[in-house]
Amino acid sequence: MTPAARPRLILVHGAWVGPWEFAPLLALLRERGWSVTAVGLPSIASQRGIEDDAAAVTAAIDAQPGPVILVGHSYGGVPVTLAGDHPRVAHLVYVCAFALDIGESLQGSMGGELPEWWGIQDGQVTMGRSREERVAMIAADLPPEAAHVAEGLADLFLPQSYRSLTQPLTRTAWRTRPTTYVLGEKDGVVSPELQERLAARTGGVTMRLPRGHTPFQEDPHGFADLLERVALGTIAAR
Repeated sequence: MTPAARPRLILVHGAWVGPWEFAPLLALLRERGWSVTAVGLPSIASQRGIEDDAAAVTAAIDAQPGPVILVGHSYGGVPVTLAGDHPRVAHLVYVCAFALDIGESLQGSMGGELPEWWGIQDGQVTMGRSREERVAMIAADLPPEAAHVAEGLADLFLPQSYRSLTQPLTRTAWRTRPTTYVLGEKDGVVSPELQERLAARTGGVTMRLPRGHTPFQEDPHGFADLLERVALGTIAAR
């Protein structure tokens, strides 16, 4: 199959981070001939909300000439769910992500309260109330041999809009689009139990990985293989 015949891949990052979290995966997919874009969300380091993030994803979809596969990681599942009813979207992929329903918010899906270890100030939320907490949280989700990486990553994490974590959704694309949920069995950020519930109600395919919250960083080659299987299966289905 020629690259021109393939669907475009649009990757949507989680809270506190940016498109940089996909860097190794982006390079691999492009080497393999895939057209892939990583969207930057405006709710990072601001007070903007979920509709602003959805608009950024919609703009990325509009820029593509053909079918699109949306890949949302963690919080990125929220704007993917909102923007995924676009007519060019052929498939949704949730990666340890919040596949929420109409009327639900990320806060609500976590029991109605944001975790006490999230720092809230001036309409923004930090991951960890201090840098030390942030380093510890990042390290807890990494394999032991990679725990030292947490020190370098901690300073890349920016505040997340409080609005984006508390606003309820107004539409839910997974009800009308084919869906794959990639579940991290060792996720230390979004519990595997919550992921199981979210994945089950989408009615799509669930793919379980023995990884933490960012499986595309732990094993970029394996994750690129997984996305290729999903993309090629989407083509076959169409």
